[in-house]
Amino acid sequence: MVANSTVTSDSRKGPAGSPVAGTTRDAIDSPLRYHGKTLNFIDTAGLRRRAKVEDEIEFYSTLRTDRAIERAQVCLLVVDAKNGLNNQDLRIATAAWDAGAGLIIVVNKWDLIEEKDSNTAHRGEVALIEKAPFLADVPFIYTSAVTGQRVQKALDLILEVAEEREKRITTSKVNEVLEALLQKQSPPQKMGEEVRLLFASQVSVAPPVIAIISNRPDDVPVSYKRYLDNGFREAWGFKGVPLQIKFGSRGSKQHARDKGDGRR
Repeated sequence: MVANSTVTSDSRKGPAGSPVAGTTRDAIDSPLRYHGKTLNFIDTAGLRRRAKVEDEIEFYSTLRTDRAIERAQVCLLVVDAKNGLNNQDLRIATAAWDAGAGLIIVVNKWDLIEEKDSNTAHRGEVALIEKAPFLADVPFIYTSAVTGQRVQKALDLILEVAEEREKRITTSKVNEVLEALLQKQSPPQKMGEEVRLLFASQVSVAPPVIAIISNRPDDVPVSYKRYLDNGFREAWGFKGVPLQIKFGSRGSKQHARDKGDGRR
């Protein structure tokens, strides 16, 4: 049911699971039955910037990792707690998010962080969200592979995010929430005809896509799109899932209505 990709930073296992850091080359599929569902883990090579690919084997390893992200339903980005989530890790997270996969940040070796308090994790997350705002919608989990701390919880989170990715909201509820958001804050206006949002429906899942019909779809700014994203998430969750909001013109209203009702 659920195909999950374990996407890691470079400081992971070597060829075919070797303990030598940074040498993993082939993606390895490992099925696991959990709570009556089959999770297929794809343990991949760490992604490197293409400018730093050193040889042909590493180049094709990177391509295989990219393809693993594309076929995954949920990606786990495993990072070292001591090293933190660096720019390369953010690039991997962005690649998974842009591909439409669910995303979970797994901070491993949390047991090795000695000087921490109840707010250490939160402070780190806030700093990361300032660099990459989409991470505000991504769950973080702090684990230890050695002690087993929260490892089972990570499996539960995989199932939760996979379910969120398949969630479908009825057209009536989408428009009800849209109307409430419009009443609270209308779209910023430019010169000319008033920008209006006329109708909305969820047109697909995995990842969820909400289509909104507007008289001036090209004039809806990114900031207002983020406002709608936050409002929809507050209403329905979509935890760990990239929610896509697309704007169309009046001519596509019936098409969006038909897709929202499950017709083609």
